[in-house]
Amino acid sequence: MKSLSTMTAQTNINIAPKSGKKDTFDSFADLFHQRLNALMLIQQLIQMIKAVQRHRGMSMGLLGGNKHFLEDFPTLQHQLTTRLQLFMAFTSKTQGLLSTRDQDNLRSAWLTISHDWQEDSVIDNYELHCHLIEHLLALVATLAKQLEQPMSALMMSDENEQTLINTTGTIYPNRSKQLEVLHFSTRLMPSVAEQIGRIRALATYTAALGQCDPDYTSKLRYVIQCTKVNNEKLRNQAKRMETILDKNSPLLGSLKSYEIKLTFLLDMVEQDVLTESGKTTADSNRLFEIATNIIDMYLNIVDEGIALLERWHQNEIENWLSSTT
Repeated sequence: MKSLSTMTAQTNINIAPKSGKKDTFDSFADLFHQRLNALMLIQQLIQMIKAVQRHRGMSMGLLGGNKHFLEDFPTLQHQLTTRLQLFMAFTSKTQGLLSTRDQDNLRSAWLTISHDWQEDSVIDNYELHCHLIEHLLALVATLAKQLEQPMSALMMSDENEQTLINTTGTIYPNRSKQLEVLHFSTRLMPSVAEQIGRIRALATYTAALGQCDPDYTSKLRYVIQCTKVNNEKLRNQAKRMETILDKNSPLLGSLKSYEIKLTFLLDMVEQDVLTESGKTTADSNRLFEIATNIIDMYLNIVDEGIALLERWHQNEIENWLSSTT
């Protein structure tokens, strides 16, 4: 099996204001733009995750004998290579938000996956994609962690710490909303989307092959169970967010309508792929299409959440000015 070590490096990201002789206004401006850059990198990482997930699903289908993806697959692989190159160009402009080591690991991981993928075993192909996506998700979570603290708090001097504590509710009126949306958009939603992506890859392959051996049966049952558990967490979090966001918010509006589609997908896999006889009756192309529709919707909600965080970030200018008066 090809080495996975290049995809397990730890990230050390620091977007706190730099020490030095810059005056307070310059420090605030630097931090403001660094956090905007962090949100931009999160957006790019989500798009990369989406593309790698799709590449995994198509390549698994092809390895199972489904020729339907032959026409679109080379284009997808080229687009993913180009997207990674563009992402690296963005990181070079963000003052160290992504380490050189992480950049090298991403390049190496994608090269390992994309080079002579037809000669890989099915399980190697699946695992290599999964480890790359796990690494991308870890980068999203690390960047998001740096956005939890309000900018004004990072700019506040030690002697004003008690003032910060006493006035948190006044200076940061949207802090609880930001934390909820940040967790929802950068951790919970991407995690569920990835579990559905794994179901898509395994089910597309198995349906194309026409039979499900015990190893893939075990993997599918496990990821289906994880999806059900985490989708319930997602549902509970969405209900919680309804109390703090506009009920007509596009961030939540589409989610309920897709719960039925997700249930339909899981039932189809359990009934038509995980059969007692081991012979699958599901259509590989239809499974891929239904799962893709759900994944795309979940990741579109992630994009909406990041856009909302960007709008709230603009308010940090007024929040900081208020904290300094």
